[in-house]
Amino acid sequence: MYYSEKDILRASVIPVLLGSSDEAFRISWKIYFRSGILSYVCDERRSFSQMLNPCARFFELGARSEPDILLESLAYFASERDYLPIIIPCNEFYRDFTKRYRDALESKFIISNPKRFFEEKPMSIF
Repeated sequence: MYYSEKDILRASVIPVLLGSSDEAFRISWKIYFRSGILSYVCDERRSFSQMLNPCARFFELGARSEPDILLESLAYFASERDYLPIIIPCNEFYRDFTKRYRDALESKFIISNPKRFFEEKPMSIF
């Protein structure tokens, strides 16, 4: 049986967008229309644009002021799924957070940035 690249990606990859922002809204739409994959937007609170977004699910993280709680919430998120999670930080707070705690996050996630996520394989083939 033949499987296309899109089928393989849908069965193995899950985009995790950190930060409920307009950038996360746009990225989730791009991912969905290029590959048919639903994204997970993770933040403290859901923005209004994310409430209307059919291309993404929301996962509530702990308080931003406590990095240990954020790391624990992300670890819990990764442990519940059988997919390969790719973190894409979508605002300045989470870009700094992923830089600061890169070692702890890389054990469970692949860390990417929005520009590289679409310029390089495997997403660029869509």
